[in-house]
Amino acid sequence: MRPVQTDILLIILALIIVVATTGTVAAQGSIFGTVERSDNSVPPNGAILFFGFLDNTDEEIRIESSIGAGYESGNWFDDFQNYQSEAAGNPYAYHFYDLGQGESFVLSGLIPNNSFQQENIVLQAVTLPPVPVFQSGRFISETEIEITWNTAPATTVHVYRRMVPSEGSFFRIDDPAGSLAGPGVAGDTLFDPGVDALQSYQYLLIAEDISGQFSPHSEILTVSFVGGCCNIRGDINNSGGLPLDISDLVFLVEYMFAGGPEPVCLEEADINGDSGEAIDISDLVHLIDYMFLSGPPPVPCP
Repeated sequence: MRPVQTDILLIILALIIVVATTGTVAAQGSIFGTVERSDNSVPPNGAILFFGFLDNTDEEIRIESSIGAGYESGNWFDDFQNYQSEAAGNPYAYHFYDLGQGESFVLSGLIPNNSFQQENIVLQAVTLPPVPVFQSGRFISETEIEITWNTAPATTVHVYRRMVPSEGSFFRIDDPAGSLAGPGVAGDTLFDPGVDALQSYQYLLIAEDISGQFSPHSEILTVSFVGGCCNIRGDINNSGGLPLDISDLVFLVEYMFAGGPEPVCLEEADINGDSGEAIDISDLVHLIDYMFLSGPPPVPCP
């Protein structure tokens, strides 16, 4: 049994969190508690990941690094008042993970009508879907971001976003209603339209397997506009990189001479890098020379 002093310190810590993040002490405040492994050991700092959501939807999630939340020295905490849909009686769910031990725990309940709610966690061994790993994230135009990732077969991915410099909640973008029945993205790419090149964004991924079990959340990916969408000149069809192939050449020819679609990023079709000029025959000649006649490669992006 933990000493009484530990519980007192937890209550004091929760009170500090409420005052610091809201400026007052009110109902439906902090939830907090201890975390133990199945062998009764205490996970070290940095070992615990968690994410939480309300109302049986993951349209808004908070993680252990969100402002007002955290894990330290065997204690976890969060603040219901940092959720947009917080209200007494609303259901909540928190998913805890200790990656080093392969243990997890799901905590669920109803938001109480009081300022503090203590919930102690004992992790258990479980087989989890692998954590998705970001591969890339970039603006492909001033109003659209492309993100790619690696994940395991037979899993789908929930994709979340928040604006920088926010350190609070992430919001689901592949299914904005946050329906847990919506399994997410089946592939490894998502195009996020409606963004603004004047703003930076952070993304987060959670995988779901065929049984509906969630993985721990990924690391956070930050994407900023860097003055242009150019990533690799010659990637005309926006397939994501090298090697450039005949499909890029065909795309450029159809665009220039057959009324084909405009490249997603015109900078990448500017093969010779003469910025400010229209895409013209010199770009096409440069690409043909490179692909078939051992000519110089496309000019690097800025």
